[in-house]
Amino acid sequence: MSTFISRRNVLRGGLGGLAALAAAPTLAGCSDSSGAEPGGDPSGPAAVLPTYIPYEGVQPDIVGEGGIPHVFFAYPSDPQPATSEKPGDGEPVSASMGTFAPIPPTADRNPYWAELNERVGSELQLSITPGADYPQRFATAVAGDNLGDIFNVDDSLSQLPQFLEAKCQDLTEFLAGDAIADYPFLANLPTDSWRGTVFNGRIYGLPVQRGITGSQIIFTRDDLFEARGVDPSFAGLDEFLQLCRDMTDPQGNAWALTEIPFVVLQSMVGITNEWMVDDAGAFTHALEVPEQKDALEFGRRLVEEGLVHPDGVGGANADAKAWFSQGSAAVIEDTYTAVAGFFARNTIGDAYRLGLQVAPGPDGEPAPMWQGMPNNSFTSLAQADPDRIRLLLQVLNYLAAPFGTEEHLFRSYGIEGVTFEFEGSEPVLTQDGLAYTSNGAFPVEYLVDAPKETYFPGRPDVAQAVYDHQAVAVPASSLTASWGLYSETQGRVGGQLTTMLNDARNGILLGREPVDSWDETVASWKSGGGDDIRAEYEEAHAAQA
Repeated sequence: MSTFISRRNVLRGGLGGLAALAAAPTLAGCSDSSGAEPGGDPSGPAAVLPTYIPYEGVQPDIVGEGGIPHVFFAYPSDPQPATSEKPGDGEPVSASMGTFAPIPPTADRNPYWAELNERVGSELQLSITPGADYPQRFATAVAGDNLGDIFNVDDSLSQLPQFLEAKCQDLTEFLAGDAIADYPFLANLPTDSWRGTVFNGRIYGLPVQRGITGSQIIFTRDDLFEARGVDPSFAGLDEFLQLCRDMTDPQGNAWALTEIPFVVLQSMVGITNEWMVDDAGAFTHALEVPEQKDALEFGRRLVEEGLVHPDGVGGANADAKAWFSQGSAAVIEDTYTAVAGFFARNTIGDAYRLGLQVAPGPDGEPAPMWQGMPNNSFTSLAQADPDRIRLLLQVLNYLAAPFGTEEHLFRSYGIEGVTFEFEGSEPVLTQDGLAYTSNGAFPVEYLVDAPKETYFPGRPDVAQAVYDHQAVAVPASSLTASWGLYSETQGRVGGQLTTMLNDARNGILLGREPVDSWDETVASWKSGGGDDIRAEYEEAHAAQA
């Protein structure tokens, strides 16, 4: 049978301490491998990028390497302060960001925000905008020269490098190389994330880091598989198709798939992420390679055989997680960030079993998992005198305090007895904490954030299982070759091209168009801007090399 049986990681149990974690909002879902990439054109990366200096004040239970996050089975006991000074100088600091959570109460009605101001040593005057409205709000602020001191950048802004050079602080002298040592928590951010803040060879921002947590993988409801006597692991496309057939019973309101897992299907036919680059520096997009038609043909067959939830065959559906959690679908494509939410939705207690499947590639070995973007976004600073910039960087450094420090405990959970309580050694948010704090609805982590760790309150088995999956999947994974590069055409027409591609793809998957129609789609993409995007990435890649 499948060589992946021993690699399958099964998570058991109920809500436990995951409910509070799952309530934490994230913008990661709005960024995936099909969006416009932030980035730059560094002419000398070794001289420009900050030196990576890992923070060693907290020891994880498993040290993550090669892009795998550190693992903590429990919140570190007795967190200690990592700094003894307030970073602020008493003068207000203004900042703006978006959020997809409810807007939190203002500082006069939010004890967490008030205490954060006290600990920072400056009043944080935050302009918080609903995420869907943030691009327009950002554009308006740019036009009115009213961005504030610190701002999360909408990277879809036209002529982004020109805007950064004209309006934003060049941070290279403050952060490049060993200069980052003045800000030890910022120095703890990985190098790949800093690549997304370099434009025209200069650092113009700080990463809002996410690492591999946004990578798309296959989850299975292993309790449903067990009830039908079906093995949820699969050694190739044929086995995957058969298990989907075995798990589909329309009369019983049960389908195998919430939606077509198209990112994973592309990896299973051997496509190694959205943009690929060869040794000569030539770029090729995933949509251009012959294997793309294989993925389309297979996805089309899943729909044709009725193996996809009937409301999910047209693309992304907000109800997909509900179908998966309620049991009307047994397989879903989602990211590592979804694990806590799946457990929070569990209504059947210890019988609930969640599996993370390592998808196989054409050779039977782990498929090249498409890594999520290293960053959710990035944050820039308005131009100011050097002393002011250093102060703002110290404030952001404080906000990037690593997991397990006293600063991180406060930033994430707030005030013991008010916004959280300890259950053993685990901090658990109260209802007020869900509304007030960073692990609730307070979006300060969209200015800067510490490296993401693997931690599930009260559930060390879940943390171990996620690590076990990553230990197999990450070494075979790939990051799009366009990361850290900038294309003006991508910023200008990338959204239109993505819509065109999605419409054409859905037409094929739903059987309205033949698979061979994809050739015409590729030609339209190339003439509509795709070739220009390619050329700009190739030029930036050559300059970077």
